[in-house]
Amino acid sequence: MNDLISTNDKLKDTFDKIHAETGLKTETMDFIAYKTKNYTSPARFSPGRAALVMACLVLLLASLGGHRLYFTEAAIISIDINPSIELNVNPFGKVISVTAYDDDGLRLSNAVNVRHMDYMSALDAILNSEDIAAYLDRDEALTISVVGQNEKRNEEMLYNIETCTRSHENACCHAGSYDLVEEAHSAGLSVGKYQAFLELRRLDPDITIDDVKGLTMRQINDLMDDLANGQKDDDAENNGSTPPCDGGEANNGNSANGHGPHGHGHGHGANH
Repeated sequence: MNDLISTNDKLKDTFDKIHAETGLKTETMDFIAYKTKNYTSPARFSPGRAALVMACLVLLLASLGGHRLYFTEAAIISIDINPSIELNVNPFGKVISVTAYDDDGLRLSNAVNVRHMDYMSALDAILNSEDIAAYLDRDEALTISVVGQNEKRNEEMLYNIETCTRSHENACCHAGSYDLVEEAHSAGLSVGKYQAFLELRRLDPDITIDDVKGLTMRQINDLMDDLANGQKDDDAENNGSTPPCDGGEANNGNSANGHGPHGHGHGHGANH
């Protein structure tokens, strides 16, 4: 009888260590109590059988917890060119879902199945797809944004992605703000395109979401350049001076491969 009580205590201790929902643990313990009658009938439920049931239940709950963790979003990779999609990545670096934000993005996600791939393989498959390759050949601008709550993971992912896209001169990689995710999705935009919209609106407060939804990233970047150059011309006229030529002092502070926060090359957003 003491062995049965000891087995019952071990079972409860094991359950206490399992990070499962309270309701699930309670229901499972009630089920065990019902099936085993709290181990009050030694002739019908031996210690060996109790240990076997305990092991099976531990494995069951562990698998349930692992399933939840696998489908938990840990980071978002926003890929924007004209197709606009987001790869939702779990803590293991696997793509658990793909969200399209326009018709071109939907066609791309249907044509290239990257679910359950590691994010680097998924990105490689997308960049080498027929549609994206055609856009890049036409010198369209590609923006890849990495967003997540774990800064260390974000930096690692961003470094790997920059390495992957290094051969694409018109690709820009940068870290995004996780605080903007809900706001972007409510507006019907990917995080990357929404950040471009915010930068555009900073230059022209009259710009609306509808104004940018149908634009490619190249068109958004060109519009930013036009607005920024217009502001420089206005400032120059107000100061009575002549605006500098391309390649002059006006370009100081920008990286060789990028055009500021919406750059056409590699960088970490506005800081590079």
